[in-house]
Amino acid sequence: MGKRQVVIIAVTLLIISSAGIFIYRNYDGNIRNGKLVISKKSNYDASEEIKKALNLLNSGKKAEVITNINSSSNIVSLSFEGLSDRDTMNKIIAMLDEQGIKATFFIPGIKAAEDPSVVKTIQKHGHDIGSGTLSWSKNMEKLPAIQLVADFSRTNKILKTITGKDPVLLKCNSTVYQDNILTAAYASGNSYVVGSNHYLSYQSFKSYDEAYSYISNLDKGTVISIKLEGVLDSTEYEKKTAEEKPAVDKQPGIDQGKDKEKEEIHITQTVQWLLKAIGEQNRTVVKAVELPGIEKQDKLEKDKYKLRSDYYVNNALSGKGLLKDSNILGDKNKELESKEENEKVTNIDLINFKELLEKNNKKQAPVVSKFYTTQEALAYTFRGLSNEGSLEEVLLALDKVNAKGTFFVTKDEILKYPDRIDKILSKGHEIGNGGITTSVALLSKSTEEICREIYEVDKLLKEKGIATKAYMAGYGYINSQIQEALSAVTNIPSLKNYELFTYSKAPIVNKYKGISAKDIVENYFNIEHYPSLQKGEIVYFRLDSNLFETDDIVAEVVKLVTENYVEKGYINRFDEKSKSYERAQKPLGYSIVALSNLQNTIESSSQFGRYAVRGNFEPLKKRSYEEALSMMKTNYIGNQYIDFDKEDNIIIDKSGTIDTKGESVIFFTFDDWGGDPAIDGILDVLNKHKVKGSFFVIPKYTDANNNISNANPNLLRTIALNGNDIGSHNYNHELLEADKQELEKSLVKSYEVMGKVVGDLDSLRPYFRPPTLLSTKEGLAAVFESGYKYSVSGNITTHDYERTSAQDIVNYIEKGLIKNKGNIVVMHMNDQSYYTAEALDLFLTNNEKGLYGEKYKIAKLSDYLER
Repeated sequence: MGKRQVVIIAVTLLIISSAGIFIYRNYDGNIRNGKLVISKKSNYDASEEIKKALNLLNSGKKAEVITNINSSSNIVSLSFEGLSDRDTMNKIIAMLDEQGIKATFFIPGIKAAEDPSVVKTIQKHGHDIGSGTLSWSKNMEKLPAIQLVADFSRTNKILKTITGKDPVLLKCNSTVYQDNILTAAYASGNSYVVGSNHYLSYQSFKSYDEAYSYISNLDKGTVISIKLEGVLDSTEYEKKTAEEKPAVDKQPGIDQGKDKEKEEIHITQTVQWLLKAIGEQNRTVVKAVELPGIEKQDKLEKDKYKLRSDYYVNNALSGKGLLKDSNILGDKNKELESKEENEKVTNIDLINFKELLEKNNKKQAPVVSKFYTTQEALAYTFRGLSNEGSLEEVLLALDKVNAKGTFFVTKDEILKYPDRIDKILSKGHEIGNGGITTSVALLSKSTEEICREIYEVDKLLKEKGIATKAYMAGYGYINSQIQEALSAVTNIPSLKNYELFTYSKAPIVNKYKGISAKDIVENYFNIEHYPSLQKGEIVYFRLDSNLFETDDIVAEVVKLVTENYVEKGYINRFDEKSKSYERAQKPLGYSIVALSNLQNTIESSSQFGRYAVRGNFEPLKKRSYEEALSMMKTNYIGNQYIDFDKEDNIIIDKSGTIDTKGESVIFFTFDDWGGDPAIDGILDVLNKHKVKGSFFVIPKYTDANNNISNANPNLLRTIALNGNDIGSHNYNHELLEADKQELEKSLVKSYEVMGKVVGDLDSLRPYFRPPTLLSTKEGLAAVFESGYKYSVSGNITTHDYERTSAQDIVNYIEKGLIKNKGNIVVMHMNDQSYYTAEALDLFLTNNEKGLYGEKYKIAKLSDYLER
C-alpha cells in the first residue's frame, strides 16, 4: 500500500470518527450524550470494509444502473424508500403478501440499526433489502469519493449484520448518478444502483380511480418508487405523476392533514390502491434486481425469433391458396434452438407473413376487453384443458346457471384433448383460438411468429370443423406486436373477421391460492366499485391454475359470480337507526352468452346490441357573457332555496316548475350515476308504465377513455335507446361555485363525452342540472356561456337516497305537487337509491288509478322545453 493511500485512509477514518454522523442504536454501542454510538467492538464497525473499498476505488469499475427498461412484458417493479413505524410496515408487508408481490426496500443504515426487527421481517417475507445510504442524504454526487465509500460501506455493514446478506443494490436520494457515485458504489460492494423517474408518496392519490389511471398510463418495465415517509420534492415530480392530478372525489374517512399519524394512514391507502390497480390490469411485479436479466432475455428472444423468421420462404399469397415447400430451411435448421421448434417451422403451411405485415402498414387491431353493447348479456371465457376434473365441474356449473362460455384452446390442447373439446361443443359452448405459446415468452416473439401461431391454430380448428372469430393471446396478454399481428392476419380471407380479446375481470389469480370460492368472490368484487357486472363484460377463468386442492373451486366461483353479480346485483339501503347504508340485492337478470353472440348481435331499431363510439355529433355553441346573463332570466328553472344578491339586478325563477299552459304534468328527473341494478330498475319501471324521464348524468362514469375501472358507457346508451332525455350533471360533479375557467372546461367536456356515446341518437339535450342544486351568478353564467340552453333544478327534491321506504318517497312527492303546472321531481339513480324505482312504480300506479284526482301527464323535459 502506498503512502498516498495510507494518508487517504487515515484522513477518512478521522472524518468518520469526528463527524458524528454515524450515531444510532446498536447491539454493542456505548452511551454518549444520550445517544448510542459505534465502537470498534461493535457488530456494525466497518473499518475493514472501508479500507478494502478505498483500495478498489482506482479499479475503474462502476456499478451498473438499473432503471426503467423497454420490455414487451407487462411488468413493473416496486421499490420502497425508507422505513415507517412497525405497524404501518406490517400492514404494507401484509398487502404485498396478499397480492403475492415481492418488492425491494431501500433502507437507510441508521433506520435499519434503530429497528433491525422490521428489516428482518421484510426479508423473511421474501423481499429484497437494498442500501438507502446511511441517512438518506440528498445530492450525494457533490461529496468526495472517500466520504461516499465510508457512507456506502457503513450502510452495507449494518444491513449485512442484520440480514446476513451483502446488499448488492443501492439507491440514493435525489442524487445524480455520476461516475463518482458509481465507482464508490462498486468499490463498496453495491453492484447496482437503482434509479427511477416515477415517485409516489402518501399524497399521490385521492381516489382509487386515480391510482388505476396512473398504472394504466405507465410504460412496461417501469420502476415505481414509493416514499414511506414525507412528500415528493421538486426532483421527484414528473409530467404524468399522480400528484399533479386533481382529486376525483374526497374519500370518506381519510383526513387530508400532513402530521405523522395521518401520513401513515395515507401511505397504506396509497399502497392498497396501487396494488389493486396493478392486479386489475394484470401487471406482473418483478424485483429491481431482475430487470437487467429480463431486458437481456427480451433482446435474446427478439434476436432468436428474428433469426428464425429470416429462414422462412417468401411464398406468395394468392387467391388460390397456400404454397408448400418441404426443403425451405435446408441446413439452416441446425441453428434453431430445438427439434420441437424445427418441426413447428417445417410442418406448417407458410404464408409470406413479412409481406403481409408490410402491406398492413403497422395497423393494430383494437383490443376487446369489454363490448360496446346494450345487449343485456356478458361473456365468460376459459383457458386450460389439462385439468379434466376442473373442466368437468365448470361444465356442470355452466349448465346449472344456464350459461354458455367460450373456451380458448392451444395447438397442444387441440392435439392432446380432442375428446374434451368435443364435450365442450356438445354442451353448446364454443371454442376460440388460444394460439400456441401461452407463457410470457409470447411477449418477446416477433410479429411474424405471432401471425404464424394465430394462423396455424385457426387451420387446425377448421380441420376439426370449428370456426371462430376470437383470438386470445396467452393468458390475455396484449402488446403492440400482438395487435399488429392480429390486424395483419385479418387480411387473409379465412381470418378476416377475427377480433383480439382479453378480459375486464379475472378472479382466478395467484393471491387467492388455497382459499374458498366465497372468499375469492368477496375479495375480488369490491361492492364500492362493482355493484354488479356490466353489459358486455368479459370475465376470464383459468381452469388449470393449480391454485386449489380440489377441482370444484373454479366452478363454485362461476356459480357465485353468476348468482350475485349477473342474475342479481347490489345496491345500498339507508338505515335510519344507524344513519348509514347497508348492502342489499336487487334482481338484474343478465344472460351469459358465448363471445360470438356478443360479436354478432348488432344494435338496430328493433334490438339492443353492439354499437360504435362516435365523434361526429353537434357540439355546443358558445355564447357571450352578456347573452348568458340574459338567459338566466328566461332559461333558468330554479328552486325556492336559490337567490342572487339584490345588486345583481337579475330576477330569477324560484318556482322550479315549467309553464305547461294549464296542463298538470310531472317531469321525473334522475341525478348522479350508479350501477346497472339501480339504473336498470328505474328504466324497467318507466318502460312498464310506458313513460319517459330525464337523466342528468355525471359523465366521467360514462367516459370510455377515462381509465376508471367502473366506466359504463353501455348504461348511458341504454338510457338513450329507451327514449329518455339525457342532460349533464357536470363531468366530475363540480359545483357551480368552482373556478370559472375550470368549470367551463368540465361543462364542455361533459357534453362531448356523452355525445361520443349517444350523439347519433335523439336523446342528448343541452340541459344542465346543478350538482346539489347549488347555483351562483358566475356559475350559471359559465353554464350558458358554454352553450347549454337550460339549467334545470325543480320544485320537489325527494332526497330519495336517504328515505327508508318507497311509500315515504311517494308521500313526499304527493305533498309537493302543484296542479296545472309542470312539476319537476328531483330523484336519483345512484347506488344509494334503493327505494327509488319501487317508489316510482308505486306513484305511477296510483296516478293511473286516478288516486290523485285528475291524472297527471308524465313527460320528459324535451316534450315542453325548446331543444
